[in-house]
Amino acid sequence: MIDDMGVAEILLRGLYDAVSLAEVRSLIGFADPSDVLHLEREPVALRDASLAAIAFLLEHRLMEVGDLVVVEPATPAPGAPKRPPPVRFEPWPVDGETALTRIAREWWDPERDLDPGNICWLQNTPAGDEAARQIEAARGS
Repeated sequence: MIDDMGVAEILLRGLYDAVSLAEVRSLIGFADPSDVLHLEREPVALRDASLAAIAFLLEHRLMEVGDLVVVEPATPAPGAPKRPPPVRFEPWPVDGETALTRIAREWWDPERDLDPGNICWLQNTPAGDEAARQIEAARGS
């Protein structure tokens, strides 16, 4: 089941960083090699497939949903290059079903442009990291 719905690709991406909802939609759009580019796919089906993948990940406790919160950086030294502020993942304090309902409610328009940070971020749980490592090992990557 992990290979279905692009879930494997989402978990692999989550092994290295938080995954935005925009990335989930993109990974789902490219999950099946027979599919056309996600920009040409039917938006409702793409949103529904993305929500189904998220539901699977939450139900199996492979990922959690939350926000990236800016951590107050130390004052940079004079002349130091400007960098984006550091962030940390903060899970939503709700169960998976409530999180999925919120995502679906806020992503009501399937044709809405999603930018990283719109609506939510997903992060692998330790079980999700383990599943991603098993996928990598099975693929020889």
